[in-house]
Amino acid sequence: MLTTPKKKWLWFGLLFTLVIGSNVLVYQAEWAGPLPSGMALGSLFDFMITIPVLVYLFIIRKRYSLKYVLPVMIAGYGAAILIIPQGYLSGYSFVKYILFAGEGAFFLFELYVILKLLAKIPAIIKSYRRNATVVAAENPTFQHRMEQAWNQHMKPSRMRDIFFSEMTMYYYSLFSWRQKPLSGERNFTYHKKTCAIALYIMLIHALVLESVGFHFLLHSWNPTVAIIALALNSYTLLFFIAEIQAIRLCPMIITDRHLYLQVGIMRRVAVPLEEIKSIHYYDGPEKLTKEESRDVFDATVADFMKEKPTFEVEFVQPVEARFLYGLKRKVRKAHLSLDDPQRFYHVLSEKISERGK
Repeated sequence: MLTTPKKKWLWFGLLFTLVIGSNVLVYQAEWAGPLPSGMALGSLFDFMITIPVLVYLFIIRKRYSLKYVLPVMIAGYGAAILIIPQGYLSGYSFVKYILFAGEGAFFLFELYVILKLLAKIPAIIKSYRRNATVVAAENPTFQHRMEQAWNQHMKPSRMRDIFFSEMTMYYYSLFSWRQKPLSGERNFTYHKKTCAIALYIMLIHALVLESVGFHFLLHSWNPTVAIIALALNSYTLLFFIAEIQAIRLCPMIITDRHLYLQVGIMRRVAVPLEEIKSIHYYDGPEKLTKEESRDVFDATVADFMKEKPTFEVEFVQPVEARFLYGLKRKVRKAHLSLDDPQRFYHVLSEKISERGK
C-alpha cells in the first residue's frame, strides 16, 4: 500500500504529465488542424499558473517560502517557448516583460537583504573574536563559534542561513589550511578508518578532468553555457574541498553539557546530555527504509562501501538537526561510526550517568 508521501508524489507526477503532455500533443498532432487564436494564451496559463500552483500545493506549501513560486513561473515560461510554436506567441510578447519585471523586483529585494547582511559582517566578526574564549571552551569549531556570533546580531531567516552556509563553505575551502585538527580527550575523529577523503579526492579529480574537456566542447557550441557550466563546476569543486577540510578539522565532541555531532559542512546536531536516553551498539538493518531514515541523524561519512554504523544513540525526545542552507529536521536517534569506538562509548556513558545523578 502506498504511503501518503508516495501518493502525493504520484498525484503530482500524473497531473504534471497531464498538463505538459496535453499541450505537447495539441501542438504536435497534425490531425488537430488549425488551432484557435487563443490556444497559446491557454497554454501560457497552464505553464505559468497551473504548473506553479501544482508545485506549490504538492512541494512548496508548509515546507518552503512562497517566493520560490516565481522561479517556477519563469521555468514554466521557458518551457512554453520551447513547446508553443513561435507564430502563436507573437501576440503575447508582453508576458515576458511582466515576468522579467517581477523577477527584477524580486532580485532587488534579495539584493537589499544581502546588503543588510553584509553591513553586519564587521560587528559579527568582532563578536566572533570577543567571545572566542567563552564559546570555544564548549565547542571550538568555526561553524559553532560563528553561529553564536551571528545569533547575537541577526534574526533567523532562510536568507541568513543560506548566506551562513556559503560563508562556511568558503572558509573551509579557502581559509582553513593553517588550522590543525582538534585533539584531546573529548574529541573523537570519525574518518581515519574510512575512505571518505579518498572518495572526495577522486570526485575532485574527475570533476577537474570533466570541466576541462566539457568546457571546450560546450564553448564550441555556446560560450555562455560553457561559462555557466564552468562556474557551477568551480562551485562544486570548492564544496568538495570544504567537505574534506570540515571532516578533517571537526570531530565529534563530548562536553559536560552536550554531544556535538558534525559531519563535514552538510549536517550537524547538538544534543544536551540530559536528552540522551541511551547509547548501544547498533544491531539493526544495514539499510533503513525512507520512513525509518527520517527519524535518524546519519553521523557517518560517505564511503565507497557503506557499512553498518557502530553505535545508535537514542534521544528522550526529538532533537533538531541542521543541514545545509538552513534545512532542519527532527530526529529521534543518531547512527555513528568512530575511529576509537570504545573510548567514545566509555566517555559518553560516563557523562550520561553523571548528568543523571
